[in-house]
Order: sequence, then C-alpha cells, then structure tokens
Amino acid sequence: MVRIITGDIHSGKSTRFLELYIQGNGDVGLYAKKLYASDHTIVGYSLLLLPLMEEIPFICLKESVSGNEDYYMQGRFAFWKDAFKKGEEYILGCPPEKAVWIDEVGGLELKGLGFDFLLRSLLNSKRDVTFTVRSSLLPEVLGRYNIKEYYFL
Repeated sequence: MVRIITGDIHSGKSTRFLELYIQGNGDVGLYAKKLYASDHTIVGYSLLLLPLMEEIPFICLKESVSGNEDYYMQGRFAFWKDAFKKGEEYILGCPPEKAVWIDEVGGLELKGLGFDFLLRSLLNSKRDVTFTVRSSLLPEVLGRYNIKEYYFL
C-alpha cells in the first residue's frame, strides 16, 4: 500500500507525517528535521532515522559548503550525498515486514537522485510506503514511479 501526504510548501506536510508516524506501530522511517537560525529562518535539516531518533547531517545552505562533490545542489540548499546512502542502508537493513515512511520525495528523486533508488526498491518489493510530496510535484512523482493505487492521508 502506498500512502501519500501532500500539500504546498510550508503547508504542514512534515508535521502531519511525524504526527501520523508517532501514532503508528513500530514502522521505520526517514524524517527531515528542520534546523533554525536565531531569526527563525530554516538553515538546514538533519535526517532523523525513525524510530532510533539518530540524527545525521543532511541539508545545509549552499553558501555554507566549499566544493560540491559531496552534495547535490538544489535551490538554495546543498544535500549531503552520504546522508542519502546512510538512510537507504538503514531502511533496506530493517525487517521487510516493517512499513516505511519517507519525508520527502521531491525534485532530486525526479532527477534519479536522493532517495530514488530506495523508493524504487520499496515499491518493487511491495512494502507499505508512506511519503510526503509537494502537491505541485505529485503528478510527476506518480508517473515516474508508476504509482497507480494510493491513499491520501
């Protein structure tokens, strides 16, 4: 089963994701935890391995990295490639009966990067997957991953 949490930018997708995940029953997941500056602007994200609550550096502002071979650049952010690898290894190393939650599927995955391989693997294995996606990217994500049956949360 594929479950999708969708909405516009800053609409509460990740908050809903975390609330629903916490209500669950021992699933595994990857959550993008926002990091704020003192003026309350977002300066990056940590990748939170659920339910371990282990934090991995994940996303930072582009201008804070020197050289970009270790990062995917998108918009104003730099995404650390190793965080995707660690997240993928964590999820694929968990028991296959565990449902998987991913926050979020977006532009990188649509380019074949980020969690693209992980999401394809999960969908091909018929594991239950819940993910967040911006509503503007939803048709493209459904098409890329050939998702025909899904539920909105």
